[in-house]
Parts: sequence; structure tokens; C-alpha cells
Amino acid sequence: MELIETELSDFTRRSRSLVVLHGQTGLERGLEYGERVLVLSGGEYRTAVVADIDFELDDTRYRLILGGRVPADMAEARLLGEIDARPRGGANGPVSVHDIADMLARSGAAHRIPVQRRVAQRLLDR
Repeated sequence: MELIETELSDFTRRSRSLVVLHGQTGLERGLEYGERVLVLSGGEYRTAVVADIDFELDDTRYRLILGGRVPADMAEARLLGEIDARPRGGANGPVSVHDIADMLARSGAAHRIPVQRRVAQRLLDR
């Protein structure tokens, strides 16, 4: 998972949409549509998804949709590839719905943007 460090304005936090130029990210490779990244701003980690890519002559522009906040220890473990997705308590039996809900809550995936849900539902209804 890639990390993008930037300063998020109050407006950006409210709108949950961010535009970054590839040249300003310091990334070694380009991002792909739908790729999940972490955004670090003012010591706060947030999830984000690449929603749009615009290629220009001198740079590539990414539009990211910001997701929920991620605890710093979890974000840093994710960046190091050390996320432990096993159920808490070391259960070796079947995975329960509560285990899955706990894993989603710890990953930040439980904090979807309502607009995304409506768009996804419209696509499913077609």
C-alpha cells in the first residue's frame, strides 16, 4: 500500500475529495484506478481510493476519495505489511460475522462514504 503525505484543508476533509500530482507524491510508480492508498496529513492517517486519473504532458493528476481515519499503529503496520487479520483471541475455528465486522472496523473499511453506496446501488439496479 502506498503512502501519500499532504496537507488536507478543512474543505478537503468535508468534501472527501483530493487532487494530487504524481510529481508531488514522491512515489516510484504510478497509481492505478481503484487502488487503495493511505494519506497522511498532520499526523492523521486516512484511507483513500484512486477515483480518477488524468494524464497531462508534464505530470499525472490523481483524484482520491478519502475514507475513514486509521489508527497510526494500524496504518504503520499496514505500510510495513504486518497486518494481522486473524480473529482476536487467537481463535482457530470458523470465522464468525463478529470476527469479520471487527476486522473491517480495525481496517477502516467499515467507514464508507454514503455517496459511494448510492452510486454502487444504482449500478447494481441497472
